[in-house]
Amino acid sequence: MRILIISTFFPPLNSIGSLRPYSWAKYWSRTGHEVSVLTTQKTPSDQDLKMSHHGFTVHEVPFASFLNSWKQDYQNTQQPKNGSGIPKTSGWKSSLIKVFHQMRATRGIFNACRMPDFTDLWIKPAFQFIKHQGPWDLVVSTAGPYAVHVVAEKLKRKGLAKKWIADFRDPWSDNFAFPGLFPFNCIEKWWEEKLMRSADLITTVSAPFAEKFAKKYPAKKVLAVENGFDPDDLEALPPNSIFPADHKFRIVHTGSIYQGKRDFLPLFQAIAELNESEPKLLDALEVIFVGSRVGNLNEQIHHFGLAAWVKNQGMVSRENALCMQRDAQALLFLPWNDLAFPGVLTGKIFEYLFSGTPIIAIGGSGIEMSQQLILDAQAGTVLSNVPEIKDFLRQQLSAPSLQKTVVAQAIMDKYNRKILAAKLLNESNLCLK
Repeated sequence: MRILIISTFFPPLNSIGSLRPYSWAKYWSRTGHEVSVLTTQKTPSDQDLKMSHHGFTVHEVPFASFLNSWKQDYQNTQQPKNGSGIPKTSGWKSSLIKVFHQMRATRGIFNACRMPDFTDLWIKPAFQFIKHQGPWDLVVSTAGPYAVHVVAEKLKRKGLAKKWIADFRDPWSDNFAFPGLFPFNCIEKWWEEKLMRSADLITTVSAPFAEKFAKKYPAKKVLAVENGFDPDDLEALPPNSIFPADHKFRIVHTGSIYQGKRDFLPLFQAIAELNESEPKLLDALEVIFVGSRVGNLNEQIHHFGLAAWVKNQGMVSRENALCMQRDAQALLFLPWNDLAFPGVLTGKIFEYLFSGTPIIAIGGSGIEMSQQLILDAQAGTVLSNVPEIKDFLRQQLSAPSLQKTVVAQAIMDKYNRKILAAKLLNESNLCLK
């Protein structure tokens, strides 16, 4: 079967969003299918996730040259100044960039999830290029950004795709993280409904999200296919610990922090109170945050006076992030605060489960899906408030040690990317007949 996967997130772009389509390309090609991938051209700064493309073909279609140049200039301004995250420019240009940066962070525009987006200008060149490579038995587009669905729908409409699967890693027109911008958010709802009329199957990352899509599109088959984890990634890691043997109790958080949606403040409050009452205890503590999107993390570290124990590591390679997860004493998980969106099952939670390191879920207003998975897998604990966090830290810091968790094989198999890729293709074949 000839399969085309359309995703702007794909290795070597170092993002959790790259791993889902990569696993499909990797495992579908290994079972004898002819797989191609259509993605955006990766810049030198995107070259961090080095994964083999053996067995399938990757087509990188560039943006317009002026847009690449503009994006690079914008990214260069986003290096933090005095830990504030304020762009390193001044005058009217600084004011404009601050407004743009704020709109991206709060409304989701130009952020690969809401309209308008940078990839709007990629749709036409991507279609013009890929139409000459067809036809395909199956096209799978995974969003965001929504541009991938636009290209896929056009291929289906032009007779270049027999079947089309529209995959949503996150919702689009009713996105839980970003409300969008009027009047574009009104257009998005109409546009999504129009596109989905042509989809043969809709997939998403969790059962609650699938239920929401099924209600929106009752005439469509909807399937939940979780993100999962590929055990091959752990086997390829260097065996030696990434941390020094200094008897520290290290808590590691990897991934994005959405300000107001994932709350690390209970942990900071607990550390600050321990510093007041039992400062020597904190000599054994180190908390490390890894990632490029960390909200107001730097400001809060300064506000609570925690720089001696809490570090913002910034972006690291995925290999180093996995090593840090494996070699830490605990992994920090920040659940989604809004229980109106119970289906937020991030790829990070599966990395955590497979690492074998105990997970501590902190904050949140009740038990949401990711927390329940941690409890069901017996992979960690949920600490609901500051007193519970302080008790946990007292117990662990008095005698730091490296303990590992053993998750039931049935759960590991359920979220193995190889098995999930087979599930999607097998169930898709049944649905698409």
